[in-house]
Amino acid sequence: METIQIINAFENITGSEVRDCLTTEEKIYFLVGAGKAALAIGKGGKRVQTAERLLGKQIRILEFDESIEKFIKNLIPVAEKIEIKNKCANVTINGKRRGAVIGKSGENIKRLKEILCRNSDLEDLRVL
Repeated sequence: METIQIINAFENITGSEVRDCLTTEEKIYFLVGAGKAALAIGKGGKRVQTAERLLGKQIRILEFDESIEKFIKNLIPVAEKIEIKNKCANVTINGKRRGAVIGKSGENIKRLKEILCRNSDLEDLRVL
């Protein structure tokens, strides 16, 4: 019920349609339709800043795409190479940026994997 209220508030503020939402202690991840991230962010980040103030958490906006490779690239923009094998996405990232993508204790990649698996046929996401 809380997630539905969060989605409704975000959609009202940003004018964008939310495809999926994932909440953590510190952040809320919103997955919006293809080409809709800019609408959700707003000019100068105004819409997302308003949503962050209202919801009391940092917001990360992710953009869906029907092409699985493009979807993964939207989730992990620093991905240098994406390979799909046996329902698993293997993503190669430059060593300097790898840690930021994975996050402290693997939290960032865990959330991205959850969003990817909930919105595609893939079952796993690995960072190489």
